[in-house]
Order: sequence, then C-alpha cells, then structure tokens
Amino acid sequence: MNRRQIPRLLALLPLLGVLLALSPQPPEPAPARLVPGFSKPWHWPLAGDVQVLRPFEGPAQNWLPGHRGVDLAARPGLSVLAPQDGVVSFRGHVVDRPVLVIDHGQGFKSSFEPVSSDLSVGDRVLSRQLVAELANGAHCSDRCLHWGVRLHGDYIDPALLIEDLRPSVLLPLD
Repeated sequence: MNRRQIPRLLALLPLLGVLLALSPQPPEPAPARLVPGFSKPWHWPLAGDVQVLRPFEGPAQNWLPGHRGVDLAARPGLSVLAPQDGVVSFRGHVVDRPVLVIDHGQGFKSSFEPVSSDLSVGDRVLSRQLVAELANGAHCSDRCLHWGVRLHGDYIDPALLIEDLRPSVLLPLD
C-alpha cells in the first residue's frame, strides 16, 4: 500500500460502518427453556395419563423404515389437544388416513392421525385447545393416536418435547 491509497481507504471507513450497522445481527440468545423460542411448555395431545403404545423409532437414514412418531393409547371419539400454540397448516387425507398438521413456528410441525377436525388451514390454535377427535384409519386403528413432530423437516421424538413435572421417585435396588 502506498501513501496515495491511505486517504481513499480512510474515506471508505464511514461507508463500512454504515454497512456493518445495516447487516443482520445474530439473534439474541433464547432463555433456557425446554424448547428454545417457546414461552409455554409442550403438552401431550391427550388429556389425563398418557400411555405410549409404540415409541419413536427414528431411521438411520431418512429413506429407511422407522416409526416417525409415537402411538398413544386412545379410542375413537377421544379429544385431541394442541400440544403447543400454532396455526393449522394442513387438514386432509394422506394415503387413506385423515391427518391434521399444526405449524408451531421455530421449524416445529405436529401431525396427528387418524383425526376428524372442523378446523381449516390458517386457523390459530392455543396450547391445550381441542383441535380434533380421534377417528379410524391409522396403522393402529381403534386403539391409538399417532403423533409425529418434525423440526425443520426432520422427524424427532415428540416425547422429548414434553416437560414432565411429576416428582422423581427413587426406587430401592432390591
């Protein structure tokens, strides 16, 4: 760099400052919560004591077989509740199953099958709000609700989102 280039560089400094001020800033760190970005805990989509009939079994690769959700013990007609605030993003049939999908934001989407719902795409729902009733047609017809959760398109274990507020109980070793 020679002496003639220094004034040019100094003239560019204010422009550099403006560009830095206008550039996107990293987001503020989220407070420590069960799921970053949510002020409310997630809940099971059924009331009362929930029994998991079949747990999440994520495949080693997205295209391989697996169980991309949890099957919860339930009977047709049972109320299905929103596990978190969100917006209905799909209601219809997938293959031969009636499905409801809620977009919770932050990349999270819940899907429920088989369900019957009067909600429409775009309807806002609140955590623990009645969103559907269990219907027939799933792989565990007449005995379960299948609840799947995707995070940025990848299925995750919904049970990991539930905040269990029950006290821990230590059992004897014998």
